[in-house]
Amino acid sequence: MIKFFSKIRQKLLSGNKFSTYLLYAIGEIVLVVIGILIAIQVNNHYEKKKERSKEQAYLKEINLDFKSNKEQLDSIIAYNKVSLHAGRRLQEILKKFDADNPKITAGNRKLADSIGYYNNLAWRNKSFNPKNGTVEALLNSSSFDLITNDTLRRNLISWRDVLGDYLEEEQFSIDFLFREYGPWARANIDPKAAKALFSVQNRNYLFKRIGDLNNNLTTVKEEGIVDMINEIIRLTETTAHD
Repeated sequence: MIKFFSKIRQKLLSGNKFSTYLLYAIGEIVLVVIGILIAIQVNNHYEKKKERSKEQAYLKEINLDFKSNKEQLDSIIAYNKVSLHAGRRLQEILKKFDADNPKITAGNRKLADSIGYYNNLAWRNKSFNPKNGTVEALLNSSSFDLITNDTLRRNLISWRDVLGDYLEEEQFSIDFLFREYGPWARANIDPKAAKALFSVQNRNYLFKRIGDLNNNLTTVKEEGIVDMINEIIRLTETTAHD
């Protein structure tokens, strides 16, 4: 093809047809430019196709991660609601006994026997350990630009702060449970002589525990964590099928 165009140029020059040669040269340049533009267009299309393929892969991973997060968080919310109810019930029961000299009679035996049951429920713990690797990898790299849905981008950026606020609140309750109440309970509560369960100190600890559980549940609601997880799941599924 190159030889073909070269022969045409030589014939035009040898025949002193300069004006015709000039038009031919311009036409040849135009053809070259068009070829370059087509090549660029094809390359851009190929690159965009690769980017969309990468985006779909990220969306799939995010979708799976947040479905797992939703299942885990729903379980924790239900778990904490049961613990909160148990704590409040235990608080009501303990009020029926004297803190310094608790007396167990035939009339309050059932209540006394239920203390251990509610106590175990009130002081158990279940922490939120979300799958966050894909989001963090995106936020900390240029790959985040692959996400084309603006609403999803905003949610993923906000997720880090929202999650951090909840985990901070959760950590407060965990620290109290294992660093303060736990050592005291091991040192003072004897299954064979559980007088410490009726003590003012235990009642104060229980009051704090109820507050922590309530704060955890309130934070989930106020921060809109469940709604955000649901929205991210919806957006990754919708975008993945666009």
